Amino acid sequence: MKINTKYLFALIPYLNLLFVNVVFGINPKRQYDATPDAIGVEYSVHKIHISDSVKLNSWVCLQADKGKPFIIISGSDAGNMANALGQTKALYDAGYNVILYDYRGFGESSDFNINQNMVYYNEFSDDLKKTIQYVKATFTPSSIVLYGMSMGTIVSRMNADSDPLIKGLILDSFVIDPKLIVERIFALKNKNLVLPDNSIDYSRGNETVLKKPVLIFSGLKDIVTKTTDYTKFLSRNRDSQMVTWDCNHLECFTSMGSEPSLYIAAVKSFINSLLK
Repeated sequence: MKINTKYLFALIPYLNLLFVNVVFGINPKRQYDATPDAIGVEYSVHKIHISDSVKLNSWVCLQADKGKPFIIISGSDAGNMANALGQTKALYDAGYNVILYDYRGFGESSDFNINQNMVYYNEFSDDLKKTIQYVKATFTPSSIVLYGMSMGTIVSRMNADSDPLIKGLILDSFVIDPKLIVERIFALKNKNLVLPDNSIDYSRGNETVLKKPVLIFSGLKDIVTKTTDYTKFLSRNRDSQMVTWDCNHLECFTSMGSEPSLYIAAVKSFINSLLK
């Protein structure tokens, strides 16, 4: 796999994660290996109130121009928001305001009893919904783009229509049908994963026409979220698009051309189309 050297420094703590087999199942990490200032991005810490017992930790990376789009990053099922520092640096350098947050049970967010065999929790969708509301109330953005990675694509997709300020979604390794993940991980690893009781509603939602455009990044070697999973979705949602690369699950960012980054070029083109 070719590493995008421009953002290599931001990825150093996580390079070991890029070369191991995909292991689905929630595996949070409490300690942060780095913060945005370590990669040259100014940030502030914000606590997002979900309920009397739940607060989320978030990092807010603002441009001088608050009129630029706000990108809210929903991470994968492992680690914490520090795992997305490479993407944060790239998006911030491209001129976007970037918001990172940790789900409950991750990083310095409130405790949450997690079954590590779960694919996702509905509560994580609530976390993003409250984060969107917080960003709106605190920074009055003119536009928001949701950016999800692996499990975070479920969370982002569940919130696609939660606010009119959301102009579109960027979904890297899109989990379009969680049942497929359960089947594939069992076949690959003989591991039994668990889904929320209403997961079928999420899957059925992806069989309808969305009101928001979607940019999908998909690795041609990904054996868990396969490129072929999106054929019907893209045929129904003609204003959405997919970018593929010869790589594995969640590797498009680190594998695509680095000078300039083809990944970020695709993101910029997509966001520009949303704001016309």
